[in-house]
Amino acid sequence: MRISIYHILLLAISLTALPLRAQDDGRLVNYPMPPDSVMQLQPRCDYIINRYWQRCNFEYAMLHPDKFNEAFGAWVTIMPHASADTVHAAIDELLGRFVKKGPETLALARMAREWLYSDTARIHSNEIYQPFAKAAAGHKKIKKEDRELFAADYKRISSSAVGAVVPPIELTLPDGTQSNFGEIKGASLLVFFNEPGNVDCSVARIRLATDTNVRELVERGELSIVSVYPGTPDKEWAEAAAAMPDKWHKVAIPDAADYFDLRIKPQFLYLNGHHKVLASNLSLAYLLGAFETANKAQKNRQTTTADE
Repeated sequence: MRISIYHILLLAISLTALPLRAQDDGRLVNYPMPPDSVMQLQPRCDYIINRYWQRCNFEYAMLHPDKFNEAFGAWVTIMPHASADTVHAAIDELLGRFVKKGPETLALARMAREWLYSDTARIHSNEIYQPFAKAAAGHKKIKKEDRELFAADYKRISSSAVGAVVPPIELTLPDGTQSNFGEIKGASLLVFFNEPGNVDCSVARIRLATDTNVRELVERGELSIVSVYPGTPDKEWAEAAAAMPDKWHKVAIPDAADYFDLRIKPQFLYLNGHHKVLASNLSLAYLLGAFETANKAQKNRQTTTADE
């Protein structure tokens, strides 16, 4: 099924009240028709997501995996336009149908990974994928080798998803001292996964180090930069760390990829002082703009206080 079909689907959801059906799939799914009174896009998407599988013959679906995958893809494609509560409730309801059935749960998790998490995913969403990974990782009727893949995904997402608290992961300082992430203090933390040999990381490192707003926020103690080398500490890394700003935290976490999704480089996480993840997958341009706004706002507050 081509992606244009999903765009047509969303257009129909938002503009019409016509019933929609999946393409010649043996009536695997009859798309629910929102009432005419439901006019806005999000409520219409909520209506469809919540009722999407009500009339599905899952025995037939399992015998026709390609059609099931297409129908599943159409379903998750609508989710970014729906409310979070509706999405999570609908996912829980679907997984609940197969809570005692290993093959069916594994099939759902594989489809979710293909659509939402893999390198070729159409829609990258850790939040939507997480409950599917969790269900497969803990299912006793799924083979261990199959569970392990989803267990690794779930661990990685759980450690760095928005709202999660980064665990006290063991780390190494440039002088060889062993510590853990819980020892890093700060009012707020920008965790920067920084590989010295990566060009994009080098550019990000230079821009962060030379940005006036970032430097002033760090100097006032309002922001801590944590440069994480996701590899085994060696002489090359120690030399690179020595060239970074003195007030940055420079650490090496060899097993960082077990806890964080590092497929995008550079990768940034923004945490509060209790190491709770407030934002992830942030672009450098966005971060620099946000830090500029924050720094100007703080300066304005200081000026106003001084004038009073």
